[in-house]
Amino acid sequence: MKNIDAQPITKIYLATSFFNDEQKARVDKALAALEKNPTIGVIHQPFDFQYKNALIDNDPEGIFGTLEWQVATYNNDINAVGNSDVCVALYDMDQEDVGIAFEFGMFTALGKPIVCIPFTQKDDLSEYEMNLMLGRGVTTWLTPNDFDQLSTFNFNHPMAQPVCPFPVI
Repeated sequence: MKNIDAQPITKIYLATSFFNDEQKARVDKALAALEKNPTIGVIHQPFDFQYKNALIDNDPEGIFGTLEWQVATYNNDINAVGNSDVCVALYDMDQEDVGIAFEFGMFTALGKPIVCIPFTQKDDLSEYEMNLMLGRGVTTWLTPNDFDQLSTFNFNHPMAQPVCPFPVI
């Protein structure tokens, strides 16, 4: 049956922080899991599409951080959000990122689902608090710190799981 068979057609936008080694390592683990998923056709990871290949640690033209780079990066990410079907967010509860909050807002405004894996360093999840606008904006909360679920989640039909694993304030 075509309506329930897995099809590699969903375009994913991978929203993640990229400020430290731990966050960067998460990207590789998430991509490895997403690559195995039979419902995904395209994965857009913004750091793979840097304007003029400028990165904080590799800036051949000295453009990283300039107004030109900022505007191009913003527009490239906005276009990618518009072209994607689903946001997969790797959300760091110990170092929250307002950029991801903005991406959540864009996906919500466009009526597109957000599938979020939160990452925590503390074992007791009740020690965290989630902002109301983010906590209720996420369509599907996955189990914290667990990449494996990305390889089997049905992104063709992303079912809602609105129960946030943290207190929402």
